[in-house]
Amino acid sequence: MTSTPRVVSLFSGCGGLDLGFLRAGFTLEFACDHDPAAVRTYSHNIPHSAELLDVTAPAFPQRLVEIGSCDVLLGGFPCQGFSKAGPKNIGDQRNQLYKAMIRALEVVQPAIFVGENVDGISQNFNGQFLNQIIKDCTNAGYEVDYQTVDASWFGVPQHRRRVFIVGLRRDLQLSQGHHIEWPAISHRPIHRNGERNIHDIYPYWLEQLAEPRTIDDAICHLGPLGHEIPDHVVGKSWPDSAVAIMKKIGPGQKLCNARHDKTSVRTWDIPEAFGKTSSIERSVLETIVRNRRHKMYGSIPNGNPLSLEVIKNLTFNEIDEDFLDDLVARRFLKRIQDKWDVAGAMFASGIFRRPLPDQPSPTVLTNFENPRYFIHPRENRPFSVREVAALQTFPPDFLFLEAGVKPTDAYRLIGNAVPPLLAERIAESVLALWLSFATEGAAA
Repeated sequence: MTSTPRVVSLFSGCGGLDLGFLRAGFTLEFACDHDPAAVRTYSHNIPHSAELLDVTAPAFPQRLVEIGSCDVLLGGFPCQGFSKAGPKNIGDQRNQLYKAMIRALEVVQPAIFVGENVDGISQNFNGQFLNQIIKDCTNAGYEVDYQTVDASWFGVPQHRRRVFIVGLRRDLQLSQGHHIEWPAISHRPIHRNGERNIHDIYPYWLEQLAEPRTIDDAICHLGPLGHEIPDHVVGKSWPDSAVAIMKKIGPGQKLCNARHDKTSVRTWDIPEAFGKTSSIERSVLETIVRNRRHKMYGSIPNGNPLSLEVIKNLTFNEIDEDFLDDLVARRFLKRIQDKWDVAGAMFASGIFRRPLPDQPSPTVLTNFENPRYFIHPRENRPFSVREVAALQTFPPDFLFLEAGVKPTDAYRLIGNAVPPLLAERIAESVLALWLSFATEGAAA
């Protein structure tokens, strides 16, 4: 074995995972991606050029033979078929792209492999894809372990839950039963609604941990948009209606008709964008929002449409179907057979979200340039390319536009990347594992 572990990287993207391994002391020998924008960005910023190569192309198997061998294989295979932010399509062909990594394990036979994906891979479709991936990796000759982590636990100023899958080639177990020691949490976890409690996953002493890094920690030094700071620009314009919405969304709030709480701003609260409503109309709309999730009206988890009689009884108003259908025509309500519900209820988590500056960012997605999804915590605009990159812990000298990438592509590449700081923490654990059996093998 070499003194410095050699890395082959598939699905490299713009290089977030690879950059973390480079920082941890690994040598990058091969990287590839099918996206020209990703390859340009990677090659501009990382001292080892990536190749433009589609793992489904006929040339891929031969390229693996030419590579020959490596110590560590990285494979952040695409996640769109599993993502909570996507359609969760069980038939999405991208769900099968991990098989290119299996092929690489069989041909290149690295000592260790590292896979990364959204945590939806362990939850959606009853976890069947994760189970199949583990089975296929096991059949390829590897002892496999996996862990779900949140990037904010390791100093990334962003909540980003991801599954890391690590395998050690079975013939390298030697005498010690080597296994991955997952990195220890360094920053206090924040338990959020809708997430399972992580206290049993990573035991810790709360007082020994740093406070989570926040949006302000990452971007407040950047100031207003300007060309003096590379990439500190936004990607595209937006309609006047979006400006009116942004002005009405306060810190920690979102545009959301489906929830009755102080964080939700309704469409009927913003007549500049959605049109005026009367006091009776607002009363009816608010009544539906307050009652739509009560179990007495149905068992739909996100909320139930209400009948005309129920709405009349709750509001004490002698309204009729025409009254409600007029609200449907103006897109405040939707009609479901003989019942009515608020429009936009599918966006239960809200859109036009303005995160709190003193908290970690929500998960950086590929569309952060669109204010419909996220608004800057202090200004009425979306996040800039540089700000999104900072939330992902890309260093200031990691440049996107200078690499010849359009802003829209830059947002997409950043949103698909592994935060380099998180990647570095994982890489340190992988390096410790590699050194443990490398040392023993040398002694033997």
